[in-house]
Amino acid sequence: MKQIRYLLSIRKVVLLSVLFLYTVGCKKKENPLGAELEDQQLSVNTIDTLTIRTYTKREDSIASRNISISPLGSYNDPVFGITSTSIYSQVRLSSDNVNFAPNGTPADIAIDSIILSLEYQDYYGSLDAQTFEIYEITDDLVNDTAVPYYTSTTFNNSGVNIVAPSSATQVPDPINKVYVDGDSLNPQLRLRLENSFGQKIIDESGGANLANNTNFLTFIKGLFITTNNSFAPNQGSILSFNLLAENSKITIYYRDTVNIDTNAFDLLINSNCVRVNHASHDYTGTAVDFQLNDSTLGNTETYIQGLAGLKTYLELPTILNIDSTIVINKALLTIPVNYSGGNYEPNQRLLILREEDDQLAFLPDVSLTGSEITYNEADQLYEFNITNYVNTLLNGTYENLPLRIQTASSLVVPNRTILYGSAGAQQPSLKITYTKY
Repeated sequence: MKQIRYLLSIRKVVLLSVLFLYTVGCKKKENPLGAELEDQQLSVNTIDTLTIRTYTKREDSIASRNISISPLGSYNDPVFGITSTSIYSQVRLSSDNVNFAPNGTPADIAIDSIILSLEYQDYYGSLDAQTFEIYEITDDLVNDTAVPYYTSTTFNNSGVNIVAPSSATQVPDPINKVYVDGDSLNPQLRLRLENSFGQKIIDESGGANLANNTNFLTFIKGLFITTNNSFAPNQGSILSFNLLAENSKITIYYRDTVNIDTNAFDLLINSNCVRVNHASHDYTGTAVDFQLNDSTLGNTETYIQGLAGLKTYLELPTILNIDSTIVINKALLTIPVNYSGGNYEPNQRLLILREEDDQLAFLPDVSLTGSEITYNEADQLYEFNITNYVNTLLNGTYENLPLRIQTASSLVVPNRTILYGSAGAQQPSLKITYTKY
């Protein structure tokens, strides 16, 4: 995995010196330096004809352990292909020494229903019906950061789907509140599970497997929550859930047939649970696929995609031809977006980074502009102020290597973006304003 680290901003001594000369030069009668500059006019000029090359690469797998927001679902994008996301998560007892039948035996307990509820955070795409599946994990989820889990990590499971058929296929509704036992709750996905899964737990009533969570996580190692969809282009969505929300849990509703009591017991998804987000992308036969196999197609357009999908590289092959004696006042990189509306809104925030010694580093301008660039929706473009970076290139501090542009929060953000290349309907540009004297 590549780590992002901050670099110190470069000194601005040259620029400040020029500003000083300009200021004192205006006082010709008071400073003898003014006589030396009397016949020299400071001029502000621009360069906007530099060559820009762009191309697309796959994103690296990203560490995905214990992220509060978990994407789930799939969609079929006509340009980007099929994206699928799943969740691996432990569930925990809400109390120790659980006994569902304290005055009898497990045979006295009847299950009314068992519900998995996941509170919505957001969604991306079209809210078409999706088919949900859940399987018990048969591998241990290790609560140790020394054991890396990534977006590409998978775990073995039982192969037995525990979602009740009547509940499996439904239209997601991340907008409207739900009503449970008379209470109005935030929007949530509610999946009814097979009673057999609840019965498996109730049969351990009063025993060692329900004595504490250490034992329980050996008995029920966790759940694999996924979807099984077959969408046409422009169908489907990625649903985002807050697994740490109070209402994200499994609830077993049961009756004591002897004492005629109705009860509920919660299995929790909380910060103590190991949770892993999984994402996969199938670009087969798409424009993305063609470019991944032929980088020259990036001259027309390139691609950025979250969920460890795609990143764009940008090269400035002629920038070192600039006269190194000039003072760069501003270098503004503008990249237009190919977006005509629809379900797939561009990434709202991007990062521009440089690669150094197989690590990622922010540009020196980050201290001035922040690490993230916000999408200009009105003009449909991104603008990156890379003034300090260009100065460091010209003075030889950095080698002129490709810059990397990717989505911010790639682990949980599903958005994708199409950027125009130098041969596209609109062109990216680097406008440099400089002072020459």
